[in-house]
Amino acid sequence: MVTPIILYSANTWLANKISEKYYGDIHWVWCSPYFGPGSNPPSSTPSEIYRDLRQATSHGDRHNSKIIANKTGVLKGAIFKRVSNIISDERLTDINSIIESAETIDFRPLLYVIPVCEELIPMMKEAPIRERAHPLSTEYVIEALPRRLFDIIEP
Repeated sequence: MVTPIILYSANTWLANKISEKYYGDIHWVWCSPYFGPGSNPPSSTPSEIYRDLRQATSHGDRHNSKIIANKTGVLKGAIFKRVSNIISDERLTDINSIIESAETIDFRPLLYVIPVCEELIPMMKEAPIRERAHPLSTEYVIEALPRRLFDIIEP
């Protein structure tokens, strides 16, 4: 397998802020070396995810599947961090309250641009085939990405 030069990930403002405040600015990301459509299905293409979140948040769509999935994912991550003793029960309660009271605009998209460097390579794990949008798509998971290793674009 060829190591990519850059990885892209579309995330929400809320997920980013929770990672920043409660996890020491360490981020969990699902990413791809392809920004645009064509190489991966739309559900794993950062540009498509970004576009869907942008449209949902600009129109106040509280029932958007990506927003619902993000709420679930952020809470699931917080529970994992609690079980791993990374956060306290109180912090888990705080995060749950934040998710429950979040406004649609809090799920506005951010684009993470992640240059691949020697430090990053050991952190990159190929996404399990059963969890990819397509068995042949190229998708990675980085479970603990320090903020200093990526840029954020919020157009």
